[in-house]
Amino acid sequence: MIATRLPRFLATGFVALLGASVAPAQQSPRALGPTMVSTRVKAPALKRDTTVRIRAVTKSPVKALERRGSNPRGPFARVSEVQRDSIIENTRSLLGIRYQWAGETPERGVDCSGLVKYVFAKLGIALPHHAADLAMLGESVAKDTSEMRPGDLLVFSKLKSKRISHVGIYVGDGMMIHASSGAKQVVETPVLEFRSALLRGVRRVITVDSTKAPGSK
Repeated sequence: MIATRLPRFLATGFVALLGASVAPAQQSPRALGPTMVSTRVKAPALKRDTTVRIRAVTKSPVKALERRGSNPRGPFARVSEVQRDSIIENTRSLLGIRYQWAGETPERGVDCSGLVKYVFAKLGIALPHHAADLAMLGESVAKDTSEMRPGDLLVFSKLKSKRISHVGIYVGDGMMIHASSGAKQVVETPVLEFRSALLRGVRRVITVDSTKAPGSK
């Protein structure tokens, strides 16, 4: 029995040695140093309102105009012949008013789109103070004086540009009234003789209602 049994001190040392070889596999990740720490990084969350802001900026000026509610009839106003004629009278009453960039009243002066805005506002028709926006309103009409009607808007660009930069009001008989930066005042000019800019289009923003009121002759 003594020959086959290991001495106590040898058995104790063997067990201790065996435990030491197994112990590293039981150590926690923290004890193994920084290389065992997870490096996973969460991607930043996208802001949900980004698309909303972009859409708010890119909305067209025409839709913005229609939502304002300042003109219940919209840019395609229906007026009587008397009201249409008053547009021409009001426009002619401004002949000689001085040209003023960004102006929209006779007291301050008017520019081309300011003249249009002021005249149509007399009938409660709200139009934008910007020639390029006016060029997108209403119905397109042939660039022929035989097809034009009083109250139509004539939009122009510079000779070497397609950007709309000028507007006038057709008053009949081949004539238009506009605020001229060259003449520095509101003037009446034959459409076919206007050479300072290129006629790009004619827009009809009013429709004359020929229906007679009950009892009228």
